[in-house]
Amino acid sequence: MPTFLTTSKMDPALAARIEASVSGKKGPRRSVMRSRRIVLLLRLVVVLTVATSVYVFVVGRRQHKLALERTRASLLESVREQGASLVPEDHTAVARVEAWLLRLAGAYEGDFVAAELGAPNALAATLARPMVYVRGTSEAFAGSPQVAAVSATSTKDALVLCLLEPPEARNEKALLDKVRVVYSGGWNLESRTANVRRLNDAIVGLPFLLPPWSERVQMADDAAELARLRAELERAPIARAKQAARSELLLVALDEPGGSDGPTELDGERPHPVRVALVDLVANKVLLRARHVVDPSGISPARRAIYAIGIDSCALALEVHEDVRSAGESGGASPRN
Repeated sequence: MPTFLTTSKMDPALAARIEASVSGKKGPRRSVMRSRRIVLLLRLVVVLTVATSVYVFVVGRRQHKLALERTRASLLESVREQGASLVPEDHTAVARVEAWLLRLAGAYEGDFVAAELGAPNALAATLARPMVYVRGTSEAFAGSPQVAAVSATSTKDALVLCLLEPPEARNEKALLDKVRVVYSGGWNLESRTANVRRLNDAIVGLPFLLPPWSERVQMADDAAELARLRAELERAPIARAKQAARSELLLVALDEPGGSDGPTELDGERPHPVRVALVDLVANKVLLRARHVVDPSGISPARRAIYAIGIDSCALALEVHEDVRSAGESGGASPRN
């Protein structure tokens, strides 16, 4: 585009630059410089974006790790607090009970009542001490897996309640009143047998307070695993496990095989011998061994189908009380313990 700022005598290159300046057109050099600036700017944006992403990732990962460690520490502290009241001997409670069960399930060593139970009200006072209870077949207590399986199905039954609260009479109605308390379960039974804990409570709950479980918490590598472990801990019967671990007595009932000729009731009861043993876990000695045959045939037909096991168990408890009373009156006891 012609301009009055140029003349025919000017250098052509100079004239071209002046015309480009006046017309607004950029020369090749300025275009190159602008392109370089754009490239540099884009590179800077990319670098800043990458740096920001790395920073966010590193900070986020660090915060996640800190949150994970806080969760882990909180869970370990919960375990520490709940296990603080236990002494080392409590940690071995299940193993000590299993050793006694193995012995008691072997060849029967004969009836025995310790002399200390012969004094008036001595049995009642003894049975008021903290106690752990389990019942199963005599062949079931052969090792830890079997003990755990039997304990899972062993509950507080009429034998327990009727030992702690003997019926005033031995007639069917008096026995049935106790059995109905047991079968209804709930707070009524628990409040009357509060010093007795199932062995299963210790088997299920104690492992959460022992080092191997804390090691699992230490090894958990994500929040989901820690959340699962927390849920397991909250479901565990920790309070009952600690009570069971501190039990001073072991009460065990072992059902021996019955004869094949007797009838079996609808609830599974049939004539068979039952061993009852009471062990002082503190003194590490047997306080009582008794063996009696239970037979549901004397129960009225209307009640036998539903209540046979319960009535037989309550009657068995009365037999044990009678064994102790007789030993006290005789002034002696079998030396086998």
